[in-house]
Order: sequence, then structure tokens, then C-alpha cells
Amino acid sequence: MKKTTLTLLTTAALILNGCDSDSHDENETKQAEMPTSQLRVTHASADAPLVSILMDGDVVSGLSNVDYQQGSPLLTVNSGSHDLIVRGLLANDATADVITANAVNLAPDMQYDVFAVNNVNAIEPVILSRSNEAPDDQSIRVDVLHGHPNVGGVDIHVTTDPSISADTIAVSDLTFKEDDANLPVTLPAGEYRIRITLAGNSTDADVVYDSGNIALDGGSDLMVTAVPNVSGGAVSPVNLLVADGSTVNVLRNTGENSTVRVGHAVADLGDVDIRASGNVVSGLDSISYETIKSLDLAPNTYDLTVTPSGSTTPEAIKAPGTPFAAGSETTIFAVGQFAAQSIEPVIIEDDLRSVATYAKLRVVHANPIAGTVDIHAAPTGTGFSADTAVLQNVNFKDSAVLNVGEGNYDFAVAEAGTTNVLLTATNVALAGGNVATAFATENAIALNVDK
Repeated sequence: MKKTTLTLLTTAALILNGCDSDSHDENETKQAEMPTSQLRVTHASADAPLVSILMDGDVVSGLSNVDYQQGSPLLTVNSGSHDLIVRGLLANDATADVITANAVNLAPDMQYDVFAVNNVNAIEPVILSRSNEAPDDQSIRVDVLHGHPNVGGVDIHVTTDPSISADTIAVSDLTFKEDDANLPVTLPAGEYRIRITLAGNSTDADVVYDSGNIALDGGSDLMVTAVPNVSGGAVSPVNLLVADGSTVNVLRNTGENSTVRVGHAVADLGDVDIRASGNVVSGLDSISYETIKSLDLAPNTYDLTVTPSGSTTPEAIKAPGTPFAAGSETTIFAVGQFAAQSIEPVIIEDDLRSVATYAKLRVVHANPIAGTVDIHAAPTGTGFSADTAVLQNVNFKDSAVLNVGEGNYDFAVAEAGTTNVLLTATNVALAGGNVATAFATENAIALNVDK
């Protein structure tokens, strides 16, 4: 049936084209001659929620759930006046238009970068423009935006020399949101090292960001944005977002760490230590039941074991070759039963970024005897019903993140499809910006407020 319909439509289209070929050719010529511009949009507000980007009332294709440090490729759009909206995606499917930029004029043969910057309570747009002229095969073009609202003017050093000095400054005293008249710059293609200092400071000890040596290929047309570093294991105050027209990549400081958290959810096992290559990891030792401990570690691959505190045996969990990347946030839960020799790790790639407009609550089913359950959430004192189930048919070791509006809540774990409550946590206060973890054990819903 689909093939027949398509054939009929195609035939009809050919007949219509034949009847009006002159008009069709004329329209094609007009469309070909219509001037165009290029537009890129980047989410650079560290505590803002995911957003959708709208142009002239419609969500731009591929930009319906844009997270922090993400952005679009360069999009080709018709030149002229356009209305742009950045729409925040809030808890409970609510939305709020956090930026409205009406009648933005996009001139022909120009590139435009639109950034959502600043903290969410003062979020605002920054628009940079430049000619749409790609560099030649032997050159690169680089534009730069200072997008950290809590950092003053900075000097950007571009050199491969081991040390910096006043002579290695490529951009001086660049301030937040500034559209520097000397940017963009065109440089020979090759290997570069980007280091950032506060303005007027030019010694190696003053460096707050170091990219390490990076190869920049000829023909690259780059937009580089310094944004707040809210990643795991943060050392530098900034990350660099490098947009090349197709993707936006995060370029981290060379000295960044990773954040590793360990949760103890085994009811019949006492305090435990985490060991790497047989040695106790200081800060991840003496972890008691229904608690979480956190530590920043150098990025690497570790051979991890879990043992009773103060003892090298038995090894309740073996996790050889566990990788932690720079900037990552990883939560590892020990789950199961010691007596049944069923203990195992649940490894979660986490996202602990605070969002000012709601609380982020990670829920983990770590109860080995409960079976499949539903997770309920209700305003404190209002009771549970079929309508309060926020996660259904949750299996052992499953996890999910809930975006929760500010308030006080009662939470429950119930047998799937029923209101037969197995575990509760009552009068839990959550506010915008909170990041919390709730994990159901054999005995309780254990709550850890991470931020």
C-alpha cells in the first residue's frame, strides 16, 4: 500500500511539474538566489536546565534538548530578521522562556554565534558575528568568548614554549561577554598550547588553564568559549568549548581529575574499604552501610576491590580495569548479599551538575529481595496512589534521574502495579540546585544530598 501511494503521489507531482514547469523553474531560481547566513547556538549557562532553541516560533531541528556545554553546528538560514527564543525545560514538563531576542538581523554571508551565558538568575544572550569566509588550507581562524561570569579579565597565551611571559599573550584583558575588536584572528596551521591567566599575570605559576599541545589543522574555523568548569574533579575554573562548525567539543585543562563516589547497599556486610591494586584508597575507606563517600582521583584505569574495613580478604567485589576519565563523575554501588555471595558493583556514569530551577534526584533500586517495584513521590502528607508512581516496573540495579520542583516530599517503594508500600522516606526537603541520591536497600530508602 505504501509503495502504491508513493507511486501515485510521484506521478501526480510529475504531471503538475509538467503543467507548470516555467513557474517551477522560476521558483527554484528565486530560492537559489535567496541570501543566506550561518547561525550557531551554544548553551553556556552553568546552572541552567536543558533548553530548546526556537527560531520564528519553531524549535530548530536537533535543538530540542540542549544541555550545558552543548551547541549546534553552523546552521544555514535565510538572511534577514529572525526571532530567537531559548526555552528552559523545567520539572514536571513545565517550560519557561529564559531568553527572548526579537528581530535579530542576520546579514548575508555572515556567521553568527548566539550564546546563553551567565547564571540562570541573570541569563542573557551574547551574539558574535564574523564574515563567512573560511581560512585557507594553511591557516586557521579563531574567535574567542570569555563566558565565565565570576572571573575577571584574562590574558590568553598561545605558544608551544615551555613557559609563558608577557610576550606570549595573544589576547589581553579579555573580559566577560566582550566582543574584542581584534578577534577573530587568523594564524598558521600547526601545533599550539593555550594557557590562560588573570589579566596582567604572566608567569607559569599564574596559569589557571592549560590545554597542553593541540594540533590545529589547516582550514579550521574555530569558535572557542571559556565557560565555568562544573565537571567532576574540577581543578581549573574553566573548560574551553571548541566549535568547529560541525560539533562542539569540551577541551579540558591538562590537570583535571575525576570524581568517584562509592555507595554501600549490602545489608549483611559491615564497613568496607575500596582498594586500588591492593592498597586502600584514602578517602574511600570505612564506608558504612547506606552511606556514600566521594573522592577526586587522577584519571586512569584502576584495578578495584571491595573488602571489609581493615582486612585484605575476602574480596567482596573485584572490578579490574575500571576507567575514570578526566572530568567524569562515576558512582559505584555495592549491591547484593554477602552471605549468598551475590555482591556485585553497579557502575553509573553520573551527572552532578546543579540546576538552579529544580532538584536532581537519582533513584537506585539496590534492594536484592524486593523484586520489580514502582517508585512513588507525593507532596508530604498527601498519600500514595496509582497517580503518584513516577517510575514504574523498576528492576533490581536499575536507576533513573528525576527532576523535582522545590518542596517537601514523601517517597515510597511499592510492589509493581500496586500501592503495597515496602519502604518509605518522609518529609524530604528538596530545593532548586540540590543534587541528591536515593537508593532503596533491604531496610530503607537511604538519602544522600550531594549538593
